[in-house]
Amino acid sequence: MLKKSTIGVYALACFALLSALAHDARAQEVSLRNNLAYDATGTPNLSVEVQVGDHVSVGVTGGFKSWPRFLAWDNDNLNNTTHWRHFLVAPEARYYFNEVFKGGFVGADFIYTHFNVGDVKFPFGLYPEVRDNRDQGSYWAGGLFAGWAWWPWQHWRLELLGGVAAGLAAYDRFDCAHCGTKLAEERKVALIPQVGLNVAYNPVARDKRKPRVRTIEKTDTLTVMTPPVAFVVNLQPVKAPETVGDRLAKEKPWVIPITEYRPLNYLTRPGKDSIMYVIFPAGDSKLQRDYPANKRNVTVLDELQNAIELIRDDEKTSEMLVSIVGLASIEGSQTKNDTLSARRARAVADYLNDKTFISRKYFETIAKGEAWDWFKDQLEAIPEGGQGLNAEEVSKLLNLVYNVKDADERERRMKANPALYRKVLDNLLGEQRNAGYIRVYYNNRPDPATEKLNGPIYDLLKAKKYHKTVKEIQADAAVMARVQQDPEAANAYGVALYFVSLDNKDQKAEKEAIALLEKAAREGSVSAAQNLKGIETYGPARKEYEAWQELINNKQK
Repeated sequence: MLKKSTIGVYALACFALLSALAHDARAQEVSLRNNLAYDATGTPNLSVEVQVGDHVSVGVTGGFKSWPRFLAWDNDNLNNTTHWRHFLVAPEARYYFNEVFKGGFVGADFIYTHFNVGDVKFPFGLYPEVRDNRDQGSYWAGGLFAGWAWWPWQHWRLELLGGVAAGLAAYDRFDCAHCGTKLAEERKVALIPQVGLNVAYNPVARDKRKPRVRTIEKTDTLTVMTPPVAFVVNLQPVKAPETVGDRLAKEKPWVIPITEYRPLNYLTRPGKDSIMYVIFPAGDSKLQRDYPANKRNVTVLDELQNAIELIRDDEKTSEMLVSIVGLASIEGSQTKNDTLSARRARAVADYLNDKTFISRKYFETIAKGEAWDWFKDQLEAIPEGGQGLNAEEVSKLLNLVYNVKDADERERRMKANPALYRKVLDNLLGEQRNAGYIRVYYNNRPDPATEKLNGPIYDLLKAKKYHKTVKEIQADAAVMARVQQDPEAANAYGVALYFVSLDNKDQKAEKEAIALLEKAAREGSVSAAQNLKGIETYGPARKEYEAWQELINNKQK
């Protein structure tokens, strides 16, 4: 049993240390923690840790187990003869490499414990002498440890800790766990492991904790400080506001920015970006809106007209180009079909010109003649027995396309087999008689606010002229509107406003700047997220430097 006078001394010492740590608690940050590994021995324990510097904390751990077995209510003396009671107090100091309560740390502690242990089998063969005897006495030791702390939740953190302590054990040895026969008095140096799986609670939530600024005392000798280096401001170009053309381009692959214009050299069967084509009767260039052989003309012409008119009426669009390619099927003479394809392209251009009233200069008509490329792709895509052609017939036709260079000669050889030529006419050539590959290109007008942000304002930011940057943005209503609409514009304004708020010591403006950057980061601005990280380090360092500078100025007065 522990003597009451001894327990009183321990409790008094613990109370004195805790009182010292709690002094001026409003200026400190306090953390309470429990070691789950220590709990596993049946010992209730609690630690108090207080931040006393940018990287330093001090604390004290207490553990008290007054009952002999693992559970306090276990009174089975016959079947369970273990006897383990003890009291422990351990003041400590820690150094955190990053910041207090976060990341890696090392520490030292001083341990005092009074113990009464017998008939206990410790793991890994530790302390074998108490398996058959009982030891009662005290242990004084100094220890070193290292660990890692992280925050799964706002108020709660976890710690892993390991170390070793060495010290002097002075104790009496008794014959058995419950008898009183004294065998010897022992004194020896002993090593004990230190293991911690700690759960800690901080009253101040993690995202509410303010970086600690070191207090500078007014003394005769002052540490020289250099001004902190500002973080590199991250910027990304601001995108211009979306236009009607931009919106249509997302929905219709044949509406394309004019910067992506590309000439058509090889005409295959239309893909997604060139599905707009209208069909003509064989040998004819007269456009029939309600062409009975193909119902697509009405839909295609109406959709083209609607897109052109929407782009035409958009004030943010400066010009457009409607590109139309005329084609003819492969039957007939090549010279005649070249002329026919040109007329078909012009027929579609004339129709759209009459319907939309846009200038004729915005139309591009291209005559591509006979659709041999299209015909070749049709043949290569035919499955065996498809389109009424067998594999041998398809192979024969492809051989003509690849090996006979003159188009009229190809057709003459196909006609030499009337049955095969009739299959080609009936099954493959209908859609080749078209004006197709119709694409609507558009060009957006430059947005003055976006150009100002990406040009002069970004130049001011890169030159670190933050006050002038803020004035330029606030003086232009259109630019301020872009700040509300675009996360990169908000990032530019927010970072300039932040530096101005520090110069003016304007906490309201500083909060506004950080809120702008946080909003921009949530909306996807990587630059804003990077700038916020820079602020986390630079802000406290600058305030610390300014506090030091103010102290210097006061001392000189």
